[in-house]
Amino acid sequence: MTKKKRKYNTRLIKQTLSYSTQEIAGLFGLHKRTVQEWYAQGLPRIDDRKPFLVRGANLKEFLDTRQGNRKRRCQPNEFYCFKCRGPHASWENVIDIKFLNEKRLLLAGLCVQCTMPVYKFASVRKFEELQKTFVVLQIHNKHLLEFNPSIYNTDKKGVAGT
Repeated sequence: MTKKKRKYNTRLIKQTLSYSTQEIAGLFGLHKRTVQEWYAQGLPRIDDRKPFLVRGANLKEFLDTRQGNRKRRCQPNEFYCFKCRGPHASWENVIDIKFLNEKRLLLAGLCVQCTMPVYKFASVRKFEELQKTFVVLQIHNKHLLEFNPSIYNTDKKGVAGT
């Protein structure tokens, strides 16, 4: 059985309170054995007597550190590959660009290592920079750049014939 990676909402933790194992498990909807495994992984307890108590500030710091280690930052020329679980460049730096609306782009390429499709969102303002960084194979929906929303935002009283 594989380990299930979860992200816990640390804003639920009151930093000034002390929590028991059962209370921590109830706070996040976990089994108490999971919290006991956290003790083995370094979650500091107040003392070694039962019931084990954990300061809220220590619990929040432990979970934030644990969850922060999973983040993988991508460079501007990299995509996050979900199969490889890491940032990789696009195959031969070739991408397709799709205009989603007048502000957002979707970049699509192939992972260098596993050749699976990889995607990334970008701003339309970075379009020129992206064309310098990548080899653009296709551009889809470029007509959205000419879209003028002011035409459709007219006052009904000012329109003739109404």
